[in-house]
Amino acid sequence: MRGKIEEYVFDAYSKLNETDLEIWRTVKENRFEVPQMTIDQLAKLANVSRTTISRFVTKLGLSGYSEFKVLMSIDNANKPTFDSRVYEDACTSIIQYIEEQKVKNYENVCQLLFESERIFVYGSGDIQSTVGRQMKRMFASCGELIYNVEGSTFDKSLYDVITEKDVVILISLSGNNEAIIDVAKTLKLKGAKVISFTEFKNNILSDLSDEKLYISSKDLNFIEHHPSYKLTMLYFVMMELLFIKYAIYKQNKEHR
Repeated sequence: MRGKIEEYVFDAYSKLNETDLEIWRTVKENRFEVPQMTIDQLAKLANVSRTTISRFVTKLGLSGYSEFKVLMSIDNANKPTFDSRVYEDACTSIIQYIEEQKVKNYENVCQLLFESERIFVYGSGDIQSTVGRQMKRMFASCGELIYNVEGSTFDKSLYDVITEKDVVILISLSGNNEAIIDVAKTLKLKGAKVISFTEFKNNILSDLSDEKLYISSKDLNFIEHHPSYKLTMLYFVMMELLFIKYAIYKQNKEHR
């Protein structure tokens, strides 16, 4: 997430020489002090003349050093504050999720998978797709074939293949993405069973699903250019715990 001044620098980048870029590096390193500095003080800090500072500001398309300082102040006010306890929060979030899963009943989900003729999985994003690929590899070790639907969009030709005897696992972050909601609706019309993996408990995809599994992950604020970082490992934790539960379920069913 760039600040307003950074956008000016980005737009004017082709006009900037090495001296200008060195001034910008100095400004970034001292961004909270610069708004209180005079042009002479900044020039001294950057080891250039005040005329060079003026030329730099002009190249950015600003009216003068005063406007430059005002924009710097605005950017500083809008900078996210970083949580020093973010590491502890991340660990706590992971531990709490695993504790919740220890007492979760996977019986209905496992039954759907076991009784299905075929299992398909589709993830609506990069991480979700990776979970799908890993799920395919992992379930193969207990003799269960999963068809992983690759691609940025769901292959519509599969609608002619999937039947009411099949289960489709849909993996989404919010569960409110319009494209994956359309997929779920179409699958339900075909009579297929849908299992959803989503982050939030209240979402349209989970409402449409026969069974739903959730991850619970808070926003973690510790990266300036990515202030709302979310843990992704919980998708893999959920998938692996489901695999363990299913492998046990299948073994019990087949050895009765």
